[in-house]
Amino acid sequence: MIRSLAFNLYFYIGTLITAVIGILLVPIPTPVLLRGLLHRWAGAVVWGMRWIGGMKVEFRGLEHLPAKGPALLASKHHGECDGILLAALIPGIAFVAMQELFRYPLIGAILYRLQMIRVDTCGGGKERENLAQFAKRAYESERHISIYPEGNLMAPGERERYRSGIYYLYRDLNLPVTPVATCIGLLWNRRDWRKKSGRAAVEFLPAIETGLDKQAFMRRLEDAIELASDRLIAEFSGRPYAPSQLVLRSPGQTAAGQPLSAPRAAP
Repeated sequence: MIRSLAFNLYFYIGTLITAVIGILLVPIPTPVLLRGLLHRWAGAVVWGMRWIGGMKVEFRGLEHLPAKGPALLASKHHGECDGILLAALIPGIAFVAMQELFRYPLIGAILYRLQMIRVDTCGGGKERENLAQFAKRAYESERHISIYPEGNLMAPGERERYRSGIYYLYRDLNLPVTPVATCIGLLWNRRDWRKKSGRAAVEFLPAIETGLDKQAFMRRLEDAIELASDRLIAEFSGRPYAPSQLVLRSPGQTAAGQPLSAPRAAP
């Protein structure tokens, strides 16, 4: 409890100071300094996770992470720190973020200046056009683009319906997609105030090649992320392997807690 409290103080105070500095950098014509600030802040958070909060995160499969962009990453989303871990590892990364975040004081202006990619999780044809437009800018800047296909924070052992926005990026940008699995939610679950000391991992998986149709691509992506995340959860929690359960968090959806598909055997 003491380590969790100490880390939270470190994290939130450091984030506030970083946001204030970031606002001062917003008027500068180039986003390079602001991107450098984001990268250094993320690195400082990862340091604090390890040495203050006792959260040791292992990166696996780095040979599958493209050395330079443009590149597409599709990641499991367990907690606030998922993006922080990627930002610490990949300078200049562009995240696909909910448009609501762009309305927050301080944060919204910084996200705009960082040229992050805003999206309405409700989707639709118009939103696909917006996603393509903003992603193309990141693509032309040769940045890594990270998207959470489920569109929601999920607890370990849960999954959401995978949205098709990632497929249209994959198709329109003609880029392979690197799936990213994690079990970080075991330590930093969603937006929980209390963090747990221990070990977890982020794993980069072999890229999905270009040219697949929508159904084949979405199935490959979901299977890769969920199977690997479930495997990591079992490994780092010490519990038996269990397939994730479908929990629909988006407005207007039902059937929470139902299996997405037939139970899979342990890999």
